[in-house]
Amino acid sequence: MSISCLIVDDEPLAVQLLESHVAQVPFLSLAGCAYHAIEALTFLEKQPVDLIFLDINLPHLSGMQLKELLPIDQKVIFTTAYSDFAVESYDKNAVDYLLKPVTYERFLKAVLKVKKVEPTSKVNIHLDSIFVKSGKDFIRVRLNDILYIEGLKDYVVVVTSTERIITYKRLKDLEQSLPNQFSRVHLSYIVNHEKIYKVVDNQIVIGGAQIPLSEKYREGFLQKVYKELL
Repeated sequence: MSISCLIVDDEPLAVQLLESHVAQVPFLSLAGCAYHAIEALTFLEKQPVDLIFLDINLPHLSGMQLKELLPIDQKVIFTTAYSDFAVESYDKNAVDYLLKPVTYERFLKAVLKVKKVEPTSKVNIHLDSIFVKSGKDFIRVRLNDILYIEGLKDYVVVVTSTERIITYKRLKDLEQSLPNQFSRVHLSYIVNHEKIYKVVDNQIVIGGAQIPLSEKYREGFLQKVYKELL
């Protein structure tokens, strides 16, 4: 059973992150996005949805006020950068309350409540790939094919053995949707542990490329890789 959903948020990067999360959940279907409450109401008049990811801090009409205008049985998951609204959101009969930046794990836990599946079942819907938005296209990339990911200002380059995919996304946002086989090793790099050939001093060799290993991430990275070898 597919659950149709609408994203309502006035921050493009927040919308993009939620779009990425939705694309990775098989039972979710993204019906559309709205950037303010009036746009959301107009959309819903034409196309009702099962679930709304609703930002609280919207221009003109807040997410809390918009919730009051929706049918009482409309399922809503609030999203916000502030924890102050937690109690009020549950008073509004919300399914859940997500703090930004929304991690994939926390997102999945929330949507499983809508599907009425226990969170422990999430292993059954684990995917081996992610969708990367490049231009107008959503490209499916197998996680095991990724060598490393490089951040370039507001862009990210996903590097496999056969291609380089450029997407308008922050490295931090993409990092949150990746499983434990990936680690941040530098301000500008995430690596796939399974593709590492060797680590020499402060350099990680992957697929012929030398990735810098910064002091900030070195200890955590080495501990994580060491545990995987035990």
